[in-house]
Order: sequence, then C-alpha cells, then structure tokens
Amino acid sequence: MQSFLTAYIHEIISNIPNNYEDNYDFDRFGPQPSEKRRLSWENPLKNYLRSKGYINANQWSDGIMKAVQVVDLNLTRFVWLYNILADDESKEILVKILAFRVLGHRKVKLPLRTKTYWEDIKYYDRLANKTDYITIKFFNWQLYLMDLKEIGIPLKLYHSPKGIYHLFVLEQYRCKTAGIDIVVNPGDYVIDAGACWGDTALYFAHLSRPAGEIFCYEFVPDNLEIFQRNLLLNPHLSERIHLIKRAAWAESNMQVAIHGHGPGTSVEIGEPKMSDVENLTLSIDDLVNIQDLPRVDFIKMDIEGAELQALRGATKTLLRFKPKLAISVYHRLSDFFDIPEYLDTLDCGYNFFLRHSTIHAEETILFADTKRL
Repeated sequence: MQSFLTAYIHEIISNIPNNYEDNYDFDRFGPQPSEKRRLSWENPLKNYLRSKGYINANQWSDGIMKAVQVVDLNLTRFVWLYNILADDESKEILVKILAFRVLGHRKVKLPLRTKTYWEDIKYYDRLANKTDYITIKFFNWQLYLMDLKEIGIPLKLYHSPKGIYHLFVLEQYRCKTAGIDIVVNPGDYVIDAGACWGDTALYFAHLSRPAGEIFCYEFVPDNLEIFQRNLLLNPHLSERIHLIKRAAWAESNMQVAIHGHGPGTSVEIGEPKMSDVENLTLSIDDLVNIQDLPRVDFIKMDIEGAELQALRGATKTLLRFKPKLAISVYHRLSDFFDIPEYLDTLDCGYNFFLRHSTIHAEETILFADTKRL
C-alpha cells in the first residue's frame, strides 16, 4: 500500500509544471487573484524526505517547501488519517485536496473539474426563473426560484443553479462506495446543523419521505427569512421539518456572537460586539432529550468551523444511536484530523470516508458509518 508521504509528494511534484487557466470558480470568488509571492524558506523535513528518496536536490522548489510546511507539524496525524480512511477514493481525495491547498487552482484540478463541469451547470440553469429571485448580502448572490420537477424531484425553492446541481444532482451529502451507501433513507430522523436557506432540509425531507423527521439548526435572521419562504413553497415536506433557532455547540445556553452573512456565517463564544446578533447555543444531546427523539439516524454539519464543538455536544447521541455522519472538514486544516480523531476515540466502530464536491477548496465532507465494507 502506498504511504501518505509517497502519494503526497508525488502529487505535488507531478502538478508543479501545470498552469491551468480554466480551473477557477468566478461565480464563487469573483475576479481571479494575482500570483502570490514566491516562497523562500527552508524546512527541517527536507533532509528526511531526501534521505527516504521522496525527492532529490533538483526537485526542491518553492512548491515542495510549501507542501512540506503544510504537513510537517502534523505529519503523524495525516499519516494516521490516510491509513484509517476506508477506501482508495478517500485517500486520493485527501492527497489531491492537500495539493490543491498548497499549489492552488493554477496547478491542481480536483476530480469534479471535468471537461463538462460548466456545461452541466448551464444545463440545470434552465430550471431557474430569472424574473423571480432574492438578492442576498453574501457576495450579492441571486437566489432564483427553481422548480425541480423536471429532474424528478417534486419541490421548489430559491437557490442557485450551481447549488442545485451540487446538492440534488451530485448529492454532496451522500457517499457511495463498494457495499456502502451513506445516505438519508425513508423514515430517517435527521439533524441538519447549518440549514441556512432550507435547501438541505428539503433534500433530506424528500429522501426520508413519507415519515422521516428533519431537525434543523439555523439562527441567522437573513437565512431564516429565505428558509421560511422555501418551506412555504413545499407544504408537502415542511410539516416534517422542525426549526431550532439556536447554534449547535458543545454546551447549551452559551452566548454566541454571529459574524458574516448567508452560508459564510460563523459563531464565536463570548460577549457579542455591538454589530453582532446575539444568540444562544443548544447541544445536540440536549435537543434529543428536549424533543424526546426515539433515534437519530443521520447527522449533517456545515457550521463554519464549529463542527468539532458541536460533535462534542452530541457525544451521548453518537454513543447511543451511532448515526451516519456527513461532517464538513474544510473550514480549518486541523479539522481534517481533529474531527475523525475525536470520533474514533468514542469507539463507535465508524468507518471514515472523504468526498469533495467543488472545484475549489470548499465542501470537503467526512462521512462516517458503522457498516463494514
């Protein structure tokens, strides 16, 4: 089996000669940034890599140095993560994502960046009603009224064509691998932490019909307004969607400050600033007790870096029900290993998988399931 370092350094070296001009997401990030200043530092891992034959003197470049810096301080933890991932696709994604974070969009194309990627998104753009839209503060995005009946899904919502493609077509919160399909099933009880505009809630409600229940954490006023509009458009699903206007955290009734807008909103524990909205936390364990839930089958989290704290507040739920998990790990590099390490200490018998659903560094999801391959 190929080692983490072998795979990682090979990925870096093989991509350094590239200079892609068609690998940037203008919709997400706006104008393409200028080239960053070249690096000019040394690293103590250099001699180790040379001694083991991973690189030679001629290959030591700025790209290699930055690649080494990214993994140097936490090398043993990345090796652990690479070895514990349950399938080869997950290992390849880990290495590719790290290479992308090091070298950027000019050098590395992620698996989703196919020749037909933008054409596929344009195909689903036809579902958008361009005369009926909501403009949000986050990058002044426009969320169009989208009718998904043409793709076999009986629901309407305000969203972007690309968002619809990623969530409902690519199914970014579903992980299929040999013998295992980590997905919401009919009748499942789902916790959706970071429900934003209600798109994931509707997706889960659609999959879990007719009897599944969806419990959604969302507290940002602008998001809630769109969330409620999307639920009103889908009365056949909304009666099974329950809104919790709190922030998921390790403890309940903690005061948090809210920063940002839309899908980029984050929370910080402590006294809020004058410009921030005040809110309180509710742990998942307390939610389960308050709602007297008979079980929890699936937990999704995308809460801008608060995932580890929220998982700590779900420990009893994880130990009791061992739900399937879809947890965002892209907000901090340390989340790649901190989150699976914590879950592994619970000894729930989870197998871990990584999947990625954009052409940039966002939307890396750690999936976990107790089913054996």
